Amino acid sequence: GRAVPRLARARMKAGFDPALLRAAAERHGLDLIHRQTTASTNADVLTHYESRGRAALAVSEMQTAGRGRRGRQWHSPASGNIYCTLGLFKTVPAECQAMLSIVTGIALCRALRRACGAEATLKWPNDLLAGGRKLGGILIESRAHADSEYFFAIGFGLNLRLAANDLMQIGRPAASLEEAADRPIGRDELLPVLLDEVLYALDRFDPADGGGLAVEFARYDAFHDCEIDVLAGGERIRGISRGIADDGQLRLETGQGLQLFAAAEISLDPESVCC
Repeated sequence: GRAVPRLARARMKAGFDPALLRAAAERHGLDLIHRQTTASTNADVLTHYESRGRAALAVSEMQTAGRGRRGRQWHSPASGNIYCTLGLFKTVPAECQAMLSIVTGIALCRALRRACGAEATLKWPNDLLAGGRKLGGILIESRAHADSEYFFAIGFGLNLRLAANDLMQIGRPAASLEEAADRPIGRDELLPVLLDEVLYALDRFDPADGGGLAVEFARYDAFHDCEIDVLAGGERIRGISRGIADDGQLRLETGQGLQLFAAAEISLDPESVCC
């Protein structure tokens, strides 16, 4: 793995330093879209692609229409969290595109552990957890560009700090990075580390090496070998989580044998969690 710098104690600021953001974007050949408030950073890079046809980094202090998986709202208050989207061109077979979320999640967990000491884990297919509570999420959207090349909006949000009223609005167990790391975290120092690690992982991603990705996912899988419920097609199926297959599908061991899920949701009852 790559060496990821461990962050010094945070220097608390009200907003991102524009010069540091610009430097981070330019280092990777990305246009920068930095807004105090936006509807969605994913929408920002997709609009940028449609108007200019260029790769971009979009960062915002607050989102008014942040989205999660399955069209859910992502609560995005102006409280010093990270709302970020990378807009990139990549040649990835259509059947392998779901693996990008796993690649991104692994990279984020790796960076957070090494840079902050936060024991971040993954809930398939696109949630980051800390202590079993949601720390962040990933949302990837795409546009066909040419042949098998696509433009991807690879968005991720991370809770750095959460006030009591934010926790009430989220309405489900949530965690913050500062709580997980047990110290203040500076966004100006953290975001470039996350970008470097995610872009490095995406650049190295080989759809043909699904077995290697499955092994790496197991290191961060929050529910490996745990009993879970999977919601798919309106049906609730209980089984033992056995990680992911080479194509990124969830492997669930049930009374009827091993089942694979490409599009489903993990539901956890308190009595079913074993780890």
